[in-house]
Amino acid sequence: MAADRDDLERVRQAVNLVELFEGVTTVRKVRGSFKALCPFHTEKTPSLSIDPARGLYHCFGCGVGGDVFTFVQETQGLSFVEALEMLAERSGVVIRRDPRAAQRRERRSRLIEAVAEAGRYYRDRLKSADDAGHARSYVRGRKYGVDVVDRFELGYAPDRPDALISHLRGLGYKDTDILRAGLARRVGSGRLMDQMRGRLMFPIHNVRGDMVGFGGRLLRGEGPKYLNTPETPLYKKSELLYGLDKARSAISREELGVVVEGYTDVIAFHLADLPLAVATCGTALGEAHFDLLRRFSSRIVLAFDADAAGAGAAVRGDELSITSDLGLDLRVAVMPEGRDPADLVFDDKGDLLREAVDGSAPITEFRINRLLEQHNLGEREARTRAMREAAELIARHPDAAARYQHALYVAGRTHMSIDLVQAEIERNATTGRRSRSPAGRRADAQPVPTRPVASGRMDRSERDLLRHLMGGTAEHDRVRPELFEHDQAVSLARWLLAEGRHLDKGIPVPLDGLKDQAMAAMARRLAVMATPLLPFEDVMSHLEARAVGHRKDEILVILEGIDQKKDPEAYTQALAELIALQEKGH
Repeated sequence: MAADRDDLERVRQAVNLVELFEGVTTVRKVRGSFKALCPFHTEKTPSLSIDPARGLYHCFGCGVGGDVFTFVQETQGLSFVEALEMLAERSGVVIRRDPRAAQRRERRSRLIEAVAEAGRYYRDRLKSADDAGHARSYVRGRKYGVDVVDRFELGYAPDRPDALISHLRGLGYKDTDILRAGLARRVGSGRLMDQMRGRLMFPIHNVRGDMVGFGGRLLRGEGPKYLNTPETPLYKKSELLYGLDKARSAISREELGVVVEGYTDVIAFHLADLPLAVATCGTALGEAHFDLLRRFSSRIVLAFDADAAGAGAAVRGDELSITSDLGLDLRVAVMPEGRDPADLVFDDKGDLLREAVDGSAPITEFRINRLLEQHNLGEREARTRAMREAAELIARHPDAAARYQHALYVAGRTHMSIDLVQAEIERNATTGRRSRSPAGRRADAQPVPTRPVASGRMDRSERDLLRHLMGGTAEHDRVRPELFEHDQAVSLARWLLAEGRHLDKGIPVPLDGLKDQAMAAMARRLAVMATPLLPFEDVMSHLEARAVGHRKDEILVILEGIDQKKDPEAYTQALAELIALQEKGH
């Protein structure tokens, strides 16, 4: 069954989100808004807000949020369509069938069935096929018993060109489905060839438990050590985490998720009675992965081996801005003895995994220590270089109190004054926020510091202007994205202006079309905010005055960099603009 957009809205309007929450947790009405104990993490004080008018919720404690459909999916483990069906029946809404959407769902089901059948085929081959003897030896060498093989559905892909293809064709599967499921590929002659050959197979499931692809480890011969299913309608590696389907309950229960490097490391954590581990599927850890994990826990530990390359892989991305936006406590645990989790469990040292996770350090602290270790702090010049590099890193942290604590630590390690370290941090923070050239600046003009683009806490006026845009109470012609300083607010403002341009004043902008996960989370937080909304005119006056102030600062820097004798025209133009701004009275 599939439904069109109108049906979704009818169900959304018919369902009382407060009543849904009352079925699983305690809900209270506080000064006209609804607060609840979050059912997605343990807490004693309500931190979840509900907006029944919009049908949205957001927890300010763990960061989870969504609408009526998300709530049912997450609390009852249903797919979106199943959640829609349940809510439609509950509210008495008759869903009209969309034939095209139903066809898409049917095609997707066929692909899921094809992948599941491939998984069964691979598993049977590993258990009994004559040509899989070396694969069984490898599995036994890892100390994987039958229970592990069955629990993780391990298999073996025969080292033949079309073994799986022949098997699936014999069961009536079409070549188009075999190709679209990523189980085969076309070779030069146009014929089909198995995607995986001669490999130990690790089935990969989505968070609902559907088998959607495979990771294959080469056991003999030449080729990449690991090969993954190519991108398909089912398998999108940027949105999948190996083992999450098996770990989600434990992660939610312990409020802790662990990210490891490989599939065997995930299995190792399970064998050590720590079913908390997940791994990416042949790609770098990205924002979508963090967003997926935060549904179950806000505390995430990256667990890597102790060598520099392994630990460095954990921290090369822009985790600070991503995790601060998503409200995550991101930490790093280095495995002892330079071993990976699989090796530790193989040597019966699984207890060290828990010790390493319990002793994990916040990611900024970890990165600072790694950075300082690269310098000989017994030398004066090396201490100066170390301090400056550490200050550049600390400047990216969104929390002022945390920046101060890190500054104290670096000052002590490098024998510098705290004032000097803080000054260096502030210099980097200012430099890092320069992202735009001022309007009207000549191409050959001196570089100037443009307005800061923040990634930390958002100014109240910016928040309230976004709330006005969402609620349809803003004068669109006056709002410009350039008025915002928070980087994500700029993006959300652009989206709201575009989506709301055809709506009449007073009509809220529907948020269900917002596909960016981080922006959607921020929009939900703003939508359920109980803080009184400042009048639109007051908000605009503040932001417009701030923009003029920034422009004045920019022009003053421009004037300092222009030689009046060599370029009198540019100097006169900049000075005239400055005078005009001052005459406006800002």
